[in-house]
Amino acid sequence: MHGKGIEYYSIGNIKYKGDYINGKYEGNGKYIYEDGEYYIGQLKNGLRNGKGILYYSNGNIKYEGDYINDKREGNGKYIYENGEYYIGEWKNDLFHGKGILYFSNGKIKKDGYWINAEFSGYLKFMFYNIHL
Repeated sequence: MHGKGIEYYSIGNIKYKGDYINGKYEGNGKYIYEDGEYYIGQLKNGLRNGKGILYYSNGNIKYEGDYINDKREGNGKYIYENGEYYIGEWKNDLFHGKGILYFSNGKIKKDGYWINAEFSGYLKFMFYNIHL
């Protein structure tokens, strides 16, 4: 497969619609998972790479942001089904770095630094005058 195309599941539902290069998803496309969630965005070598949006099966956005080798990496926004959401940095598919977790009403729940999806707290930097 090379160029634009559509791939189907054996039951006849669309699995992928978009660009191919040498038989792999490459460029822009829409990938529909068997559970009904779907991804629209950039792909490289068959994996999510670049900017993209992952949707819940009901059409609401689940994640919008950066991907590297099929994992959330860089900056993005994740929206829980209950309406709470996280905006910040990602590494290896986990909250990692500076980020803010919000309640569904938009008020801040946690604002600080995350390490492997665990809130590590509020880092404060102190500067001292050093006289030599």
